[in-house]
Amino acid sequence: MALFIALFTRRAALVAAAAAACYGLAEGLGAGPALLLWAAAAAGACVLGAVLLRVSAVGRITWRNRAAGYLIPWGWRLNRGRLWPVAVVSWVVWVAVGAAALLLRPSPGEDGPAVGVRIALFAAWAVDAAALVFILGSIRQATPGGRVGSLWKLVAVIAGLVGASVALHLGDLSRAALLLAGGPPAVLIVIAALFVGLMMTVGRNARWN
Repeated sequence: MALFIALFTRRAALVAAAAAACYGLAEGLGAGPALLLWAAAAAGACVLGAVLLRVSAVGRITWRNRAAGYLIPWGWRLNRGRLWPVAVVSWVVWVAVGAAALLLRPSPGEDGPAVGVRIALFAAWAVDAAALVFILGSIRQATPGGRVGSLWKLVAVIAGLVGASVALHLGDLSRAALLLAGGPPAVLIVIAALFVGLMMTVGRNARWN
């Protein structure tokens, strides 16, 4: 559990730092040039991460492995033992993070939604995207002939929620966009927390035989 929390915290910090960096670039360059520069920088970082892993000694953890873990942290459930899918998926994720940050940036001369709403909406999109990547990884790792139809339906639902949320935000309905993108994850988190709390308080004293 502690390892999961540490991994979650590190990746959340990486996403926040990437969003802040791309947002800062847009302040000086504008949204379009900032996104292009960010995409190019992300591509270079992902290539560097792949190279560092390629030249690392097998079975040893060195600074190369640690650095690569920050540069290409996404897509390991999708790679099936190959390195290049990790670099590609990581690049897509980094670009998506930057694009989301710029999408939530108010246009010059406009106030836009409150800062808290924008941060919460970014977090909701990030959680939905993480769930999407996780489910795609489960599909990728499924045995040939496995029943993954329900997982593909879930992918379609999550993608639809994110797409509709983006459309609502672009239509100046950011609070509705937040409710749509963040509502389902929030409900699931509350249910999971209640279940864990129930198991910790009641389940330990229950007899299962």
